[in-house]
Formats: sequence, structure tokens, C-alpha cells
Amino acid sequence: KLLNWRRDKKFLLVNTIKNVVMGISVGAVFYQTEIHASIFGVFFQSNLFIMLGAMLSAPSQISDRVIYFKHYDSNFFGASSYVLGNSIGMMPQVFMDVTVIGTIIYWMVGLTAAASNFFIFLASLFIFSLTMNQMLSVFAAFAKTKTIMQSMSAGVIFVQLLFCGFLVNPDVIPVYYKFIYWWNPFAWTYRALLVNEFRSKDYDEIDDSGKTLGETILMSQGFEFQDAAFGNEWIAYSFAYLLPFFILCVCLNAVLLNYVRADTQDFTSDGNSMKEESVTQSLASEEGAKNDNEISIPIKPVTLTFRDICYDVTASKGSSKIRLLDNVNGVFRPQKMTALMGSSGAGKTTIMDVIAMRKNTGSITGEILVNGFPQEEDAFRRVTGYVEQFDVQAPELTVRETVTFSARLNLESSVDTETMEQYVNSVLGTLELTDLENCLVGNDEEGGLTFEQRKRLSVAIELAGSPSIIFLDEPTSGLDARAAAIVVKALRRIADSGRTVIATIHQPSYMIFEMFDELLLLAKGGKTVFFGDLGEKCANLVDYFETLGASPIEAGQNPANWMLSVITEEDSSCNYIEAFKSSQSCIEMMNLIEECLIEPKAEDEIKFPTKFAASSWKRQLLTEARFRKIYFRSPAYNLVRLSLSIVIAFILGSMFLSDRKPSKYEETTISSFFATIFISFIITGILAINSVLPVMLKLRDSFYRHRASGMLGPNSIALALGAAEKWFIVLSTILFCFTFLSTAGLTPENRPVPRFIAFWGFFTFNLAIYSYFGQMFMCLVPSMRIAQILAAIFVGLNNFFSGFIVRPQYLYGLFKYTAWITPGSYVYEGLILSLFSGDTRVVVAKTGSEFYKYLKCTADTTDRCEGTVEDYIEYFFGGKYQVNNGLTIGVLTLFLLTSRIGTWLALKYCNYTST
Repeated sequence: KLLNWRRDKKFLLVNTIKNVVMGISVGAVFYQTEIHASIFGVFFQSNLFIMLGAMLSAPSQISDRVIYFKHYDSNFFGASSYVLGNSIGMMPQVFMDVTVIGTIIYWMVGLTAAASNFFIFLASLFIFSLTMNQMLSVFAAFAKTKTIMQSMSAGVIFVQLLFCGFLVNPDVIPVYYKFIYWWNPFAWTYRALLVNEFRSKDYDEIDDSGKTLGETILMSQGFEFQDAAFGNEWIAYSFAYLLPFFILCVCLNAVLLNYVRADTQDFTSDGNSMKEESVTQSLASEEGAKNDNEISIPIKPVTLTFRDICYDVTASKGSSKIRLLDNVNGVFRPQKMTALMGSSGAGKTTIMDVIAMRKNTGSITGEILVNGFPQEEDAFRRVTGYVEQFDVQAPELTVRETVTFSARLNLESSVDTETMEQYVNSVLGTLELTDLENCLVGNDEEGGLTFEQRKRLSVAIELAGSPSIIFLDEPTSGLDARAAAIVVKALRRIADSGRTVIATIHQPSYMIFEMFDELLLLAKGGKTVFFGDLGEKCANLVDYFETLGASPIEAGQNPANWMLSVITEEDSSCNYIEAFKSSQSCIEMMNLIEECLIEPKAEDEIKFPTKFAASSWKRQLLTEARFRKIYFRSPAYNLVRLSLSIVIAFILGSMFLSDRKPSKYEETTISSFFATIFISFIITGILAINSVLPVMLKLRDSFYRHRASGMLGPNSIALALGAAEKWFIVLSTILFCFTFLSTAGLTPENRPVPRFIAFWGFFTFNLAIYSYFGQMFMCLVPSMRIAQILAAIFVGLNNFFSGFIVRPQYLYGLFKYTAWITPGSYVYEGLILSLFSGDTRVVVAKTGSEFYKYLKCTADTTDRCEGTVEDYIEYFFGGKYQVNNGLTIGVLTLFLLTSRIGTWLALKYCNYTST
């Protein structure tokens, strides 16, 4: 754990920058503040940063859990060792986070300048961060997916935020929710920070009531126990509560990992009428078997010629160049299966990626010809298929749906629907997937197809486009002998249909190896050792090396293994690289290359009038239909967030069940309304942005494969992403707004329908902005962890400058412009004014409060000090909130457009594949 953390330099750098930015943002806004209410906001925001950090890092433990189970099954260690190791391993990162952000905030804000108070502040944040991380780890022990994990995390964080004592004062929390306040780790930490500050020497002056200034401040906000302000002993109580809480979470995590194993489902089980034994009978009896439904789409055979291919990359340290391929030559021909082999690091996958135009880094020199004509990228992608070693497919789609999508995008428009369907049936039969056609693809988290079945599906997807050439990266790796034979026998049938098949193979069995026709063998440094026909039972290969003085092959020995051992012998007297240059095999290879260069026929040139086989309209419709299907089959993503919207809305509204629609508002009540509206759009936004990241990661990686195959461009997926997401955004906001407003009694009496529509509209804008910015972040950066950091910054700044924690009138200098560029400030303004603008209902001011002073009430005032809701809005927001829906909607629309354009640009210009 510590080693992985220390080696992730990029994450450490980005995370440190995030902490510095967030710390300076809070410290600069509240720089040396003397406003007591601001200090409450500082402590709340500090704890919120920690909670968001814990929430964003927790889903990665779902992936770590898979590794743990493998180690556990191998008896490496038990659950207690794993959990304890993780707990200790997280401490350096937690310490760095707390130290950086805590130190900046503490001294910039101007909190009590005493070493004891400062270290208590850091210690409180440190133990709270450990507790939060471990509490969310408990969910990671049993949650099936990352999306479910993040939804549960968001729910817990929401409850802790609402009942910490900042948004709703402790003395205002309904009696039926008091137990949450006393359970809440956030509340214990927040209370300790307040006591640490307001019980310090800076607040020990005595007022007229005989209390210290600190006691008066605490009691005015409801932080009292048995009619007295919380004392310093509550700091110790906080540590005494949080430390056992942390230990309890560690133990619970270990117990859950030990006894509640989140096993994956097998969608190919007998419950789905799947019989794997029907996929293949005896391998021997299938030697000459043909697919009864076989139908072929006419293709143009392709001969791929390459000459003097060199590939150089820059060293990871320094600026020197490293040559990975050194003047490699060869010919790949139709109806031939060519194996690319070599010792580890020889460049077998590299040469295939270079020829297949899959390399996006490094320097490539040499000549590649397609049927004697120069390789042209768009046309070449149209006639090739590339099967990755670890392919990315949509787990929510069935086998048939996945293959059909590929066929519809790749086949020429001249192919009618009936022929296309027949061809898909033929492909499924060729890859022996007919019995699995209605089975969901699935994934490692939730189960689905086996590894071998996914290999065959990957081949079927590429074959569905009727390519002339198919590249495969280690199609047999990770498969047992039987599964590997199924895959390679399918490749043999594909080659026999007139296609060119090229595959990297690692340690094949003899039966697998002899199915190939030709071999390109490389030594370390990307230098050619052999190229040519293998011969019957690999006789040509064996004769070639034995003629050069290699140790004779033993009876029954696998020629593939023997060949690799021969070329890696350290004491060999033969330089096989130089020997090949003067061999008959090399001469024959060069003659083949020269033949391809002599007056190629014009009709053999590969060219197309358009970049894509399908029209832009067809690509758009197919992509949108695909995404809709994926979304509707993702209950962990959509059903959970819809359910949480209702639950969160009800909890927020239920805070006011005991006093719905009063004739007069107490000041604390209207303030609590403002707080719950604030937390409503913040917490739903957090849920949206964190839920969308893992979903977007899968869709983005799937798009990279489709783009590399010449199936789709960024326009189609960018538009489809917005279209698929919008329906769930609209539905969840309708459910939330109706539940919240009706439960809280906030349904307006004056023009209720227009006000409800306005409130719902701004709430919808908010959820859409969070969701679409999450999509953009995931497309902009290479990894989930960095996207989560960007999301944390977005959430933190949006939360901080929305207008509640820092009211707009208290922003000064450059920070007064932050409200202009923060979408939350426009959303919050729209939500408040849509419900309360022009509201003349009475608000009773709390004696001595700022609103009391705003109304110019004094101790001599005989009547109750009263104003209106409109007066309270004017006071609370310093007159900054004015009804101007046109401007507000226009600005929020610009934010939405920014996220959509940013997503499109990222998809167009960024490519985070490993090549």
C-alpha cells in the first residue's frame, strides 16, 4: 500500500495542488476575519473537504478488493491483516492532506495563535479523516459496484452534513433526529473545533451576562449542553468518541471481508439456459466443421507489405532515444494466419500496433503498403479489425446486441438489413456464440461472460465489420488449452474465408502453433530472427534453425518453445539475426515485397468516398439507442440515484414537519429553510458528479476502441451522452422537488405552478451541470483518481462560493468575482427567489441577531421585532439577490454549453489508451 502510494507521483502532485488551492481559497476569503459567523463556515468547509476526499477515494477499494480476494484464496494473508495494512497505509496521505490544507486555513483565517490550539485543530482533522475513510471502507467491503458504493457514500455524507450543527443549529434539530446528531462523527469533530477556538484566550472577556464572549457565541448558535456552552472537556470527548469509532469500523470492515464476499453473478449459468458444453463438442470432431448458417459479405483481399520499419521512443529518464523496432520487413497475405512471436520485450505487439496504426507516441519510420499502395489512415481503418488483449465492452448489452452494433456501423450502406442480420448470425456461429447470443456481456464486478467467451466476442465484434485484415493481441493468453483451441480454430476459419489474420502469440501449445501458416520471429531490440512459412508440422521452421546449428528438437517437444529457447541461448555460436539476413527465407521475403511493389493494379487500391461506413445521422441514432439501452439497464446507476433523490428530499423536508406553513416564521426557521435548500442542490450535485465518473470511464474507453476501428467520431458520442443522461436528470429532479417542497410545506400559495416550475428548472440546471461537468472531467484526464480530484475541486469551490457559506456581500477584492464564475451561485439565487421573492409573510427576528439589528430594533422596542421574508432575503444576501431569471438562465446555459463543448473537445483530441 505504501509502495503504491509513494510511486504514484502524478496523483501526489495533483492532490497536493488541490489541497493548496482549496486551502488558499478558504484562507483568502476569510483572511484574518473578525466575523464570528465566518469561523463557523471555515470549520464546516474544512471538514467538508475531508469528507469529499474520503468519498472520492473510497470507490478504488472496490478494485483493490478483487486483488485481496485473489491473495486471500492463495492464503497470502487474512482480512484483518489486509484491513490493518490499508488503515496504516492511508495515514501518510491523510497526514499530508490535513497538514497542507489545515495549516494554510488556520493561519490565513487568523484563528487563535497558540501552538496547543493549532495542533488540536490538526489532530481533530486527522482523526476525523481517518474515521471517514474507514467508515466508507466498510461499504467497499460489501458493495457490488463502484456506483452503488458512491451512492451509499453520498447518502452517509448527506446525513452527516445536515446534522453536524452548522446547516441546522443543534437546538433546532427535531427531537426525532437528535440521535443522528449524537452519532454523527462530523458533529463531534465540528463541535471540538468550535470549542477549541471559542473557548480559547482570544474569547475569554466577560460580557454583561457574566459569560465569556466565546460562551455567548456558542450558545447563540445552539452549541450548549444542560443550559451551558460546551466546555473544553468536549474536545477530549471528541477524541474519546472518534478513536473507538475508527477502531470499530476497522473491525467491521475485516468481519465483512471475511464473511460477506461480494461474489459476481454468472449470467451464462444454466439459469439462463446456457450450456457451455454445447458450445463445442469434441475438438477433434470439429476439425473440418463448418457453420451451417455461414454467409459471407464480399471483401477485397489485402496484402500488407512493410519494409525497414523502425520505432523509437524517448527514454523515461533523460532525452535519449530507445529503438524498439529495428528495420523489420515482412508480408502479410490473404488466407494466411501469421504469428508474431519473440522473447519478452522483443516488440511483437509493438510491430503489430505500428502496422495497425495504433501507436500514438514515438517516432515511426519505414514504408507500409496496402496492396502495393501507401497506407492511408481512414481507408485502412475501414478494412481492418483489431482485437485487444483486454477489450472493453458495454456490460449492459447482450452478445447479439454488441455484435449487431458493430455490423451496423461497419458494413457498407449497400448491405440491406436482412443480409446484415444473416451475416451477424453467421459471425455468431463462426465464433460459436449462438447459444450465448441473448446473454449479457457483464463485467468483473457483477459477473457475466467468462474470460474465454469475451475473447470470442471481441473477435466477433471485429469480424462483424467484414474486415479484410484482423489483428489480434495475444488472443490465447489467459485461456486453458480447450478455450484457446476454440478461439484459434475460429481464426483459422476466418483466414480460410480470404482474410489476412495476424496475431501475437505467447507460449502456444503445439496444436495451436501448427494452425498458423507463417511466422515473424523477433529478438530483443525488435530485430528479425525469422520470417517465412512454417511448413507442415512446423518442418520449415525446425529445418531452418537446425541447419544453422541449433540443438536438434527432441521428439514430442513443442516447436514454439524449442524455437524461443534456441534464439535466447547465451552460449550459442550463431548470430541468428545476422544469419537471417543472408538466408533463403530472407531472400524469398524480399522477393515477395518486391512483387507487391511492381505496378499494383488500380482496382486493388483501398479507398472509400467517406471516412465512416455509416452516415452521420445513422451513427447518431445508433449511438443514442445504444446509450439509452445501457442507461436503462444500469439500475446501480439510475435506480439508486432516483431512490436517493426521494429519500434525501423527504429527510430534508421532514425537518419542518412539526411546523408546516406557519403564519409567522421564526428567524431560525427561515434560516434553516435557506440551509436545507442549499444542502439540497449541493448533495444531489455531489451524488451526480461522483456517480457519473465510473460510468463515463467505461463509455470513454469503449469510444476509444470504436474510434480506433473507424466506427465512430466524437460528435456522435458527445451528443449521445447528453441525450441519454437528460431523461434521468429530469425525472430525478421532478421527484426531488415534489417530495421536498410538499414535505417541508414550501409549496407556494401565490402563483404556485409558475414558482414550482421555476424551482424545478433551476434544480434541473444544477443537476445537469454537475453531471455534464463530471463527464467532461473524465474525458479530460487519463485516470479516475485525477478526475475525482477535479470533481472535488469543482464541488468544493461551487459549494464554497454559492452564497450560503460565504454570503455574496462578504466577498471582497478578486473573490467578489468568484460568484460570477460559480454555477452554484446562480442556482442558489434562482432557487431562493423562485420560492420567496415578493413574500410578505412575517419573520420574527431573534433578539440581538444581525437581522434584529438590520431591522433597527433595540432593547427599548416594546413589540416583537418583525420583518418580512423579502426583508430577510435582502438582509441575508446583502441586497445581491434580485429577480432576473433571463440573465440567470442565460448564464447557466453557458455553463452547460461549456461542459458539452469541453467533453466534445476532450473526446476529439485526447486519447488515453496505453499505446
